[in-house]
Amino acid sequence: MNTAFVVCETAGQWIAEVVAAVRATGLRAELVTEPLEPAELTRLADVVDGFIVVGDVRDAESVAEAIRARTPLPAGLVTAAEGIVASVARAAELLGVARCPASVFTMAHNKFAVRQALAAAGLPGPRCALISAESEAASVAEAVGLPAIVKPVNGAASNLVRTVSTVEELAAAYRLLAERLPLSEDARYHRLVGSVDPLKVFLVEGLLRGPEYAVDVLVRDGVAEPVAVVEKPLIDERKFELGMVCPPLELSEKDTERLFAAATAAALALGLDNTCAHLELIDDAELGPTIVEVNAGRPAGGAQPVLLKLATGIDVIAEAVSLALGTPPPARGKGLPVPVGYLIFYAEGAGRLVRVEGTDEVADLPEVLEVVTIVRPGQLLTDDQEIYAVNVLAAGFADTEDLAALHAEAAKLIRFELEES
Repeated sequence: MNTAFVVCETAGQWIAEVVAAVRATGLRAELVTEPLEPAELTRLADVVDGFIVVGDVRDAESVAEAIRARTPLPAGLVTAAEGIVASVARAAELLGVARCPASVFTMAHNKFAVRQALAAAGLPGPRCALISAESEAASVAEAVGLPAIVKPVNGAASNLVRTVSTVEELAAAYRLLAERLPLSEDARYHRLVGSVDPLKVFLVEGLLRGPEYAVDVLVRDGVAEPVAVVEKPLIDERKFELGMVCPPLELSEKDTERLFAAATAAALALGLDNTCAHLELIDDAELGPTIVEVNAGRPAGGAQPVLLKLATGIDVIAEAVSLALGTPPPARGKGLPVPVGYLIFYAEGAGRLVRVEGTDEVADLPEVLEVVTIVRPGQLLTDDQEIYAVNVLAAGFADTEDLAALHAEAAKLIRFELEES
């Protein structure tokens, strides 16, 4: 039996889901990983068909060499870890099994390069600029306009994203990111993005105003297919997502098509093919549907794939695996006849997770379909970053107020115990 290789950066819930999708195609699934703790190795031994251990999973040459030593022709490489999508694609190129050029994913990891590519394709976007020193705050503010958003040029999960309304706040945001990012355990911030040092150069873009949505897009042989529109009606003051709904509670067919058109046009403009992408949009009052985030080469994170499957019958993880391996598309089911809600809960403060309590009580609430805990004991959590700690799938709510009330009720039950790191 031929083997596909699942490459992981850190242990995560997605590994079991991806391995199951690989096996459903009739292939074996081996895990390519950096050295694991004995307990984690034992746990994953029941999940995968074998291991390849490398010193650095971001080193495409080392990954390809290790796989080549195991088999001369792998069935393909798969990952759902955003930080290594590009390097895994490069390893696939070296092994002759690439489905989408690694250069496409490398470019997609650079938010400024994405803005330039979308603008070149005639797609709308906010005014944006890079800031590389606190002293540039005034000139960048003049170029972009205020209020504005400041973010890492290659960030994810809303890590250290700040909204600023004055030149002084922009300068302060620059100082904050320049101080905090070098302390991050996320390896992506410690590697150049092209010629840009993400520890010193940040993206500033004009603030968009309008409702926020997400669309997962599947691209197969040059044809882009949107899966569904997910509405984000509950967002906190940090811009963190608290609740989503699929399909949106009040969205016309015409507006749905506008969002689909914007998402698929962006995916194709970036050169994505035989892969998937999770795109986030704001339906700006002036610009219309505007891309604000592109997570290329992977489906939505957290328990959002469960949301999409419940709402549409489409398993985006299985679809992503089939695109990465070039296998036939998986069978699709039918979604629920009512909107499905997705509630997200974050730990407050920063520290290593000891335990999560209260999830059983949340599971007993009448509207709740499923509770998924994403984080693991020992994981470092910080409220600088949008880490989906506990995810709750629900149905049977009437409107956004109902969904907000359910979030508030569940939030009283869920408790995170952290210890200082």
